[in-house]
Amino acid sequence: MEAEKSLPQAKPLPPTFKKLIEELPGLINQEGPVAKRSDATGPDGDVVAFGDTSIREIEKLMEELRVARDYLRTEGERVRSINARYAHLTQTASASVKIIAESMGKWRVTEMEAAK
Repeated sequence: MEAEKSLPQAKPLPPTFKKLIEELPGLINQEGPVAKRSDATGPDGDVVAFGDTSIREIEKLMEELRVARDYLRTEGERVRSINARYAHLTQTASASVKIIAESMGKWRVTEMEAAK
């Protein structure tokens, strides 16, 4: 039981990761951000504003994906560590059972010889 207490605990999902999971379907299906009016007087100003908005949205999404990637890497390392500990524990338990079984087999042979 003491080994269970020393296992690394799962980290909670970062808020940006939760938000990304919730909003990702909507982000994929939307047609694009609406351009904000800029101070430019010509039609080119709307294109520039649209481009700036798009770039900011892409950069924000990239940062959220970086946070998600880091979270998943950390969780992957934690799971690998737990699996390695479990494999070691299983091997140790199997080796112990084998030693006990061999010892009990020797006792049985000795009892049978004594009964003859």
